[in-house]
Amino acid sequence: MVNSATQDPGPAIAVALELLIRQGYNSTPVEELADATGISRSTFFRKFGSKEEVVFADHERLLARVEADLAGATGDPLTAVTEAALMVFDQHVRNRETSLLRSRLLRQVQMLRERELVTTHRYERLFRRHLQSALSDEGQEFSAVSLAAAVVAVHNRVLRHWLQDAEEGSDDRLDHTMTARLGRELRNLTDIFRPALFPAAVLEPTRPAVVVAVLEPGAGTEQIIDAVREALSPKQL
Repeated sequence: MVNSATQDPGPAIAVALELLIRQGYNSTPVEELADATGISRSTFFRKFGSKEEVVFADHERLLARVEADLAGATGDPLTAVTEAALMVFDQHVRNRETSLLRSRLLRQVQMLRERELVTTHRYERLFRRHLQSALSDEGQEFSAVSLAAAVVAVHNRVLRHWLQDAEEGSDDRLDHTMTARLGRELRNLTDIFRPALFPAAVLEPTRPAVVVAVLEPGAGTEQIIDAVREALSPKQL
């Protein structure tokens, strides 16, 4: 027998959201949500605790994953942040039904929209902390704050467009198109902020080398090679 405590809570969240939309958020007691999801009340309270927590339960899992991914990242911090944002978007797309139901419910309940803002700031804080941990100059703090906010803003804007289109009915092409769009926009952001955050890592554009060598008329191949080698030698630079 499968232990309900170890089951994927995704389907339960979708059922709970459907009930909250149908009956009204304020008119639906937690006990009815537990009954509708088919899990015991004790398990429901242990997993979610309240109606509000049910609505944002998958965000809690995503925040924990973002924090773990960033803590384990060892490469470019800007790439780590953009990959984390793309992962969050991908999870919204993969869980289409839950994402659409929550969007509908949030449009109905002002209090939940305010809670969503708090959740958004938590993502932003994780991104900012990761960027700041890689900085060598405290004077770059404001650039880290700006980039973290911009990543979240762009992510949410693309997600909003995806939700609007998905509500009208969509296929995998929309998912791929919007994911690619978010990737492009995030790369553009990192290109803008990288010089401010990590100037030492930004290389100057490579310029072609120009070599001037003075040769006698009729110089042979060996003489030309020697002259070029001499022009490139350290003592001539």
